[in-house]
Formats: sequence, structure tokens, C-alpha cells
Amino acid sequence: MKRLILAGLVMALAAPISVPAFAAEITIGVASIRKGLDNRRETANAAAAPFYAIYETLIERDPFNHGVFKPGLATEWKMINDTTMELKLRQGVTFHNGDTMDAYDVEASLDPIIKLESKRYRNPHGKMFYNFKDVEVIDDMTVRIHTKRPDTLLETLLSVRNAGIRSIEQINDGEEDQHGLNPVGAGPYKVTNFTPGETIVLERFEDYWGEPAPFDKITFLRIPEVSTRVTALVNGEIDIASEIPPDQYPLIDRESGLKRIEVTYPMYHVYLFNNSHPVTKDVKLRQALTSAIDYDNLVTALFKGQGKAPGGFQYREVGETYNPDLNIFKYDPDRARKLLAESDYDGTPVEVVIYPNYYLYGGLASEAIAEMWEEIGVKVKLVQVPVGGLTRDTDPDTMIRNWSIPMLYGDIMGVMDNALSEAGWAVARGYFDPTADPRWLKLYEIARFGKDLEERKNAYAEMHSILADLAPVIPLYQPADSYAMRADIDFEIPIALRPFTLPLRAGQITAGDL
Repeated sequence: MKRLILAGLVMALAAPISVPAFAAEITIGVASIRKGLDNRRETANAAAAPFYAIYETLIERDPFNHGVFKPGLATEWKMINDTTMELKLRQGVTFHNGDTMDAYDVEASLDPIIKLESKRYRNPHGKMFYNFKDVEVIDDMTVRIHTKRPDTLLETLLSVRNAGIRSIEQINDGEEDQHGLNPVGAGPYKVTNFTPGETIVLERFEDYWGEPAPFDKITFLRIPEVSTRVTALVNGEIDIASEIPPDQYPLIDRESGLKRIEVTYPMYHVYLFNNSHPVTKDVKLRQALTSAIDYDNLVTALFKGQGKAPGGFQYREVGETYNPDLNIFKYDPDRARKLLAESDYDGTPVEVVIYPNYYLYGGLASEAIAEMWEEIGVKVKLVQVPVGGLTRDTDPDTMIRNWSIPMLYGDIMGVMDNALSEAGWAVARGYFDPTADPRWLKLYEIARFGKDLEERKNAYAEMHSILADLAPVIPLYQPADSYAMRADIDFEIPIALRPFTLPLRAGQITAGDL
């Protein structure tokens, strides 16, 4: 059987660099930059780092400790009844446009995604806010947030950046399509220059209510190729490079002026099947394709064995809801051939839409998977599309697309809601039918809203048996990753925030004499 050989990735680098004198500016090389920075719309991995710098939430989550909350734009909060939380707002908070925050900003920021006033808000609504009912203004500095039913995840959901508070003046300016180009938040950094898909420039917001940001200026620079990011770092063109895989570690380690921070994020790269397409609606075909992937080999080939093969839709980082016994995604080529023979597959090429540089080694992984599928008798066509350009990820002709499922927060539903919520885009666009098995929605309700931990975990485990039968999505692996940086830069990976969140706030990062 052919196996992917990672070649041509190692390059000759210059002699060890010297660290320049520190300036209160840093440049971060990233794989991707989104077309917009509207936190009511974007839920992509690439938005995590800038959103954490730009937006403030009512309740803040301790980045380094699961389940620890602290005041943000709200100084205190309490439950009035099972479905109502009352929050007192912080006095004197200034937005990036100079406005002062009050309860009406909170209402205007949250109600559109809670009530799904436009399809453009479907992603955050379906992943996080579908159980919210509305925001009620009590007075200028007091709001009540109502939910449809009791929700133990309420504090957690209010702490995600998609619940960040914006200025009502911009929200109501009639230029909604432009809000992602010039976001007005209340965070420690403000956007001063944004070229969609290319660069983001942030500067310290001098009127920030909290401890001042540590940097005068931060530039996010899109450098899609791994080797080019490494070269830029070695040459001193950038200070931090994201998404550096294990095969590049020796190149960083031999440079005395550089270092790495390794991380295997709680995130799967996945393939998502379009369950309504004439080819991929065949469940036997989907099951065959799932069984034909050698997950351990992918991890070994792509990440030198330092990533993780999937077992189920969960990560150890979900905390007490983690179930070590879930293991439904297994390599079984004999089963794959048997299922393929039982399917209606007629030799039509199975098309996989991929974003080659958006997901770390996504193109290489897809080439390897295509070989595995062809070995059981399935023809494969890889269709590369640009992220942020004209894509086919919502086209009804798309059969399979690559995607990722990060843990949005420390709970099993921080994974499942992100992927297969009944209110989410995957269901709305026909990629998954939650009614295909009559048990699914009942089990989902227990896993999401149940009060007994063991009942929730048991329901989640049974949901996995349904996923094995329906095969709507394949988690491929957790990629091994690292940040490479100047040796004088220090920070820790935030374990309680979503993957790719960089700790760029006061007290979270040091650089040089800072």
C-alpha cells in the first residue's frame, strides 16, 4: 500500500540569528486571515486570536483554568429564576469609536444572534446561542438575559468572543456589510488597518477600561506556506509563527535566537459529508469511506506520531464530561470493502473540496486519504478552493469538504454543538439529518441540558453509536502543532479558550524588556 511521503519540506536556513532590540511591536505570521472581523458572524479558527484582542464579553473566562469565571463588562451577575440571569454593567467602559457602553449596546449586540434576525448570524446562533430567548434592558446599566429553558452553560456561552459587546452606534449605522471591515469593540486593542485575507493591524486602545495592553502594535500577516513562515521568522521578518508542525522542529531548534511552544489542540481536522448529495447520501458508502482511513498512519506520516488519532467527538480538555471509553473510528479495510460492495456506489468520482493551506497539511492529508480510498475501489477527485474566495462549501454539488471541529469551551457540547447542532449550518444546508435516527434528538437533549453528569455522558456515548451508523462526518486527527518565536517572547497556551487564541493581553505575554 502506498503511503504519503513528506518530502521537500525541509529547507536550508541561515546561520543562527541574533535577537533585535525589543520594540513594543510584534508581527505574527499566520496561515489564514478571514475576510471579515464581525464577531456576530465569524466562528472560524482564524478569527480566534484577533477576536480575543478586539472584543470584551460580559463574563470573562480564566484562560488558564477550566470553569473559572470573572467579571468582564459585567461586574456581577445572578440568576433571578431558572431561565433569567441579571447582570450589572461596568461603569465607564469606552468603545473604540469613543462611545460609552450601556445596556442598549448589550441588547443590540446579542439580540441579532439570539433571535437569528439574519441568516448571516447562523454560525454563532446554531453553535452557541439557540437556547437564548432575548436581552431585556432593566435600566441603563442593568440587563437580564432570558433563556428558553434552564441552561447550566449560560456563563460559559456568555464568555465566548462571539458574545462580545459592540457599539450600538455602529450596529445601527445602516452599513452592516461593512461592520466586519472596521469592527468597534471595547477590547485592549483596536483595529487600525485591515486588508481582508491578508493583514490585520491592531494598536493599543488607550481608553481601555482594564490594564493597558502590553504592545503598542500587533500585526497579523498571512503567510499560508509553512516553510515560508519559518523562513520569515528566521530572517527576522516576523516575531511569532503559528502552526509549525513537527517536521519543521529541527529547523527551529538549531537557531539559538528562536524557540517553540508545542501544543496538540483540542481540535479535529475532519471530512464532512453532504448527506443530501446523490452520491454521498448512501450510508453504506459513507461507512466504507470511514473504515478505509488508516488514522494512525496519518498521524505518523503528517505529524511524526505527535498528533492524536480520533476515538470520538471529544477531547480530554472537556474536563469531567470526558469519556475515555469512546472509540468508534477505526481502520478496517476489509469492512470497508464489504460495505462498498453492499452500497450503490457506481464508480462516480467522489469529490473532496479542500482548502489546501487553511488546515495544516490539509492538502497532504487529502492526498493520502485519496490513496486509501482508491485502494478499496473508490475513485477520488480533490477540488482545491481558496479560503475567502468563491468556494463550494455551500454548493449542493459538494460531496465532501474538509473542515475542523475545535472545542469551543470545556464541555462535550463545546464539541458537538460546534459540529452537529440541530440549529447549526451543517443541518440547515443538508450535510446532516438529525431525524435520520429517532433516538438522536432525544439523546442530544439529555447530553446538552441534562443535570446529571453520568446521564449526560451515557447519552453522549449512545450518540456516538448513532454517528458510527450514520457516518455524517469523519474526524481524521488532532494535528500536532507549535508556535515558533523569538527566544525572548514568553507566553502559555490558554487551555480554557478555543484553539488558536493567543494570550496578547496584559499579564499574559512578555517580550524583551516588556
